[in-house]
Amino acid sequence: MEYIGFTYVSNFVSKRVEEVLFEAYNDANRLLEEWELPPLRLVYLDKLILEPGYLITLETPEGKVRLFPLDVLVDFMDYRLKVEIEKNDGLNMNKILGITSFPLASRDKYFGFYEKFLGFQTERLGRRIMLLSMRPFESDSMRMTLKILDNPPLADDDLKSLAVRVLSKELPAFKRRLIKGMLHEIGHSFGLEHCSNDCVMNPPQRRLGSGTQGFWDTVTHAT
Repeated sequence: MEYIGFTYVSNFVSKRVEEVLFEAYNDANRLLEEWELPPLRLVYLDKLILEPGYLITLETPEGKVRLFPLDVLVDFMDYRLKVEIEKNDGLNMNKILGITSFPLASRDKYFGFYEKFLGFQTERLGRRIMLLSMRPFESDSMRMTLKILDNPPLADDDLKSLAVRVLSKELPAFKRRLIKGMLHEIGHSFGLEHCSNDCVMNPPQRRLGSGTQGFWDTVTHAT
């Protein structure tokens, strides 16, 4: 059995979204089992909490965007994977998949330009680090209703009731997109390329839902 570590950056993630994250984790494992692939499972390695001081602000044509630098996320993820490998000697696990609610972007500190990603992968001494932003999978309606429900003083009871109904439809769609994104990254980690068919390896622009304008219009994938 081969294992892939699974974690997420919990900063500013609402309880409702956390619940969906774990549902996506369980569903992804169920699909990996049903597809009768070589034995492969995700293993939850606890959440990551990053100090707010790591956050940076990028100036974009659409305004300011807050995020954790890509190199910081990779460092934390790689360290988490190394700790798990050292703790469980002999465990067949050299990959980790991390989810973040912030955009993924790298910035050149000398020239000021940035490159943004839906998913990003790199390798360090044989350890595969995979990162996926769930931000593009969120619709505008989902963000708006979460803001209402997570900040009760902002709305009256009727508006909250409406937000609950809207969110009950938005979260399942968000979860489907997230699962596809997770499986897409796992596929890349085993050397699978993009395809044009209706499968998890089709290009990112084929899989994104609404709410992906602006900063994400030219999003890319990196390995």
